[in-house]
Amino acid sequence: MEERKSTEPSFSKGAHTCAVPLKLFALNRSRLVEALNNTGHIEPNSFVLLQGGSSCPLYDTDVEYDTFRQESYFHWTFGVYEPDFYGVVDVKSGRSILFAPRLSEAYVVWMGHLPTLEEYKERYKVDEVHFVDEMVQVLQSKSPSVLLTLAGINTDSDLPAIEATFKGIEKFQTDNKILFPVIAECRVIKTDLELNVLRYASRISSEAHRSVMRKISPGMHEYQAEAIFKHYIHYVGGSRHVAYTCICASGCNGAVLHYGHASAPNDITNTGR
Repeated sequence: MEERKSTEPSFSKGAHTCAVPLKLFALNRSRLVEALNNTGHIEPNSFVLLQGGSSCPLYDTDVEYDTFRQESYFHWTFGVYEPDFYGVVDVKSGRSILFAPRLSEAYVVWMGHLPTLEEYKERYKVDEVHFVDEMVQVLQSKSPSVLLTLAGINTDSDLPAIEATFKGIEKFQTDNKILFPVIAECRVIKTDLELNVLRYASRISSEAHRSVMRKISPGMHEYQAEAIFKHYIHYVGGSRHVAYTCICASGCNGAVLHYGHASAPNDITNTGR
């Protein structure tokens, strides 16, 4: 596997993995701003407002459900991988602002070092970073005519996108009609930088499939094939998440589209037939 040679700011899990350049997200913001301005429906001093995802507790416990994974539109725009962030983009200038959660020093015990605002600014290469509890004050200083929020339905899942809301949003004019179709169309057309990431993910996934085929044998369970796959993409590829629940079906189970779910947890013994 080729080592990472680029010295430009990027997100990487090691020299042997894909380096995702931060300019990928800057380019996405630039494309979004251009597309919005081309609609002819943008008021002067409009701002895009997006809300990132939040951690999900496991029912009533103090344990989070799996490792946090960022909301897709927010990640496409800013590349932020921590929960509870907000992001704003000036539609005229393209300037970007992140709002980070203000965590007490007690969190250091559980989370280690808490990045400063300046460290977040350097990490994500945005123009400004403030705390979430400063959103009203900061946004009022920008005098936005309207905040463009995300509201729409994913046609694959029939589930709604997250529309940003925060304490004090009622102080601002909002519009949730313009942004969704524009940003969704921007995400359809991939840049060369995005294509490089997709090619890497496809390559690691293909290699992981080959690893499973080399190691699986009669008498092993389907879930062991799943374990081999997940081990490879994480250990070799630096990919902590999978796109969807692993489907490791043997025999007739291969005809089940979403095999691997809770009622059929990849638990059949592979007979080799």
